[in-house]
Amino acid sequence: MAMNGSTWRKHPFIIGNKYIARKDNPDFSLGNIASGQEYLLNYIGHSHYDGASIFTFKCLSSDESVSWWWFDNAPEALCLDNFSLIT
Repeated sequence: MAMNGSTWRKHPFIIGNKYIARKDNPDFSLGNIASGQEYLLNYIGHSHYDGASIFTFKCLSSDESVSWWWFDNAPEALCLDNFSLIT
């Protein structure tokens, strides 16, 4: 079961902010995440069943919905290794 809008892990992401991908299809992702592409974060959740925090983005150039899954045993640094805030 997934928790809607939250996850137990501390992370730098804020729903409604724009981010740029730093890697192509980082770790476990659903949909095509492309390095250098801009994304709008529109969902944060956690799946207890899968043991992962789930961040769902909308690609700003294609409107495609993509997700990046950050597994509970993955290093803290992966968020900033994979995405940068657009200021």
